Amino acid sequence: MKHIILTLSCCLTVGLCAAQSKNNSNPVLSVDAANTIQTSLEADSVRPAVLPDTEVFRKNSVKMNLSSLAFRNYSFTYERTLARKITFVAGYSFMPSSQISSLPIVDKAIEIADISSDEETDSFEEDLKKGNVGTSAITGELRFYSGKKAGARGLYVSLYGRYTTVDLSYLDTYVGDFDIEHDLPYNAELKGFGGGIMFGAQWLIAKRVTLDWYIVGAHYGKLSGNLSALTDLSMLTEQERADLKTEVEDLFTIGDKKYVDATIKDNGMFGKLNGPFGGVRAFGFNLGIAF
Repeated sequence: MKHIILTLSCCLTVGLCAAQSKNNSNPVLSVDAANTIQTSLEADSVRPAVLPDTEVFRKNSVKMNLSSLAFRNYSFTYERTLARKITFVAGYSFMPSSQISSLPIVDKAIEIADISSDEETDSFEEDLKKGNVGTSAITGELRFYSGKKAGARGLYVSLYGRYTTVDLSYLDTYVGDFDIEHDLPYNAELKGFGGGIMFGAQWLIAKRVTLDWYIVGAHYGKLSGNLSALTDLSMLTEQERADLKTEVEDLFTIGDKKYVDATIKDNGMFGKLNGPFGGVRAFGFNLGIAF
């Protein structure tokens, strides 16, 4: 009996130990679990980092200057990227021959001039109606952009050259001796070339839409051309011809510098113009398409 009880006690003890051993047979980290964690860590270590979304950088754009329409001037540019933040811009603009008084900007200029009387205003407007002007220009630019984003975006400085042609006509009247009037239909064909610097900024305001702002810029160079007024001047005396020559040249004299050399002949007035050529580029807003 004693042996039986001892045997049962041993069996019970062994059973409890086996049960405890069985309960502890699933450790928190098994070999498989450890391999799984290690594999996961290794996968995370070799997984490429997620890059932030970047805008598509387009190397070309065509644009139109909206501000120049106030002068009835149509201006277009093409921009091409040469390097990460350097571009080349080619531009062409033209203004069809138009009566000066019909230009939208002229009305505003008359208001700013603040002419004192209605009579003077009417006289000034009548003078403007006698003139017509037409222009064309070819411009080449090299732009240097700032900013971290690649492409033609951000503030920029540009170095540019411009070739301009101007066709000008104006009907004037010369009053000679005995108050005899002589009509002088002036015509000028001028050509100017100059270089300058400009500051601006450009934004990509939509996926394919750019806004280019000419903040301020200026150029300087040389202007040359021919000036003529074909009419019958055979009746003028030598003194009248000298007076007319002086009158024409005084129109193109700045200070002590005379820029026109005029000659009076029987069939009209002829002159050569050589002078400075300058201009300003500012507050121009260009809307374009990038591709």
